[in-house]
Amino acid sequence: MKHILVPTDFSTASNNAVKYAASLSEIFNANLNLLNVIPDTIIIDEEVAEATISMHQELLTENNNLMTKAIKVLSKNHKAKIQGQVEEGSPSNVILEVVKETQPDIIIMGMKGKGKSNSVFGSTVSAIVRKSSVPVLIIPENASYQSIDTITFATDFNAGIDRDNYSLLMKIAKKYHSFIQILNVQKNEMVMKDEEFIGKMRTYSVFTNEKHNYNTIEDNSVVEGINQFIRGNPSDMLVMMAHRHSFFERMLGKVHTKKMSYETKMPLLILQNK
Repeated sequence: MKHILVPTDFSTASNNAVKYAASLSEIFNANLNLLNVIPDTIIIDEEVAEATISMHQELLTENNNLMTKAIKVLSKNHKAKIQGQVEEGSPSNVILEVVKETQPDIIIMGMKGKGKSNSVFGSTVSAIVRKSSVPVLIIPENASYQSIDTITFATDFNAGIDRDNYSLLMKIAKKYHSFIQILNVQKNEMVMKDEEFIGKMRTYSVFTNEKHNYNTIEDNSVVEGINQFIRGNPSDMLVMMAHRHSFFERMLGKVHTKKMSYETKMPLLILQNK
């Protein structure tokens, strides 16, 4: 891992994600790029246009100052190469453009806790999860950085997953000498399909040289099945794979991504198979 991108709106949740990313970048000796996006100003009434533009310019200046301060504090506390930028536009579009230009290894974003206001940044997290071709690590607001000793990898044994899709997971596991708990949630009394069996065999081959075990839980709700397993098998990170046009892609939409983030109260890494 050489390049980490962290979109931030300077909220408590995103600041927490920035701290987590700084610790991770220090461990991997990776470049850390902070990105703040100020939404475009929409002027409807010409009478207030001047005031609106003025407020937008003030916000731009303020956020540039916040970015400079954040980099200064992080540089003081972490041995990492840190840079930042403030851009204007649609947050999700700008983030995806920066991803395309800079090709980071991972995007790290914060997520507010359950019951808190649904900000623009919260919807941006969901959009990035759905549209990004780069792995996304979601840090719940109350999650703090700690050694990633145990990882739970929830998989549907999709036969279309290539070894390369596991690359980031393997890098993290090797760096921290992590134990990987491979979890498959099956619907009650459902027989495994042929393609799922093939996927399971391929998964076996990928994790042969890693410290791991296999676990199966029956539950009609994948989310509840994962939460049930984690309650009895504590982990430092939950990992899931997003597939295009699959059940997991739908499950990792706006509602369920948030649900997994604040219910597990641990970092959620979403690998991409798109």
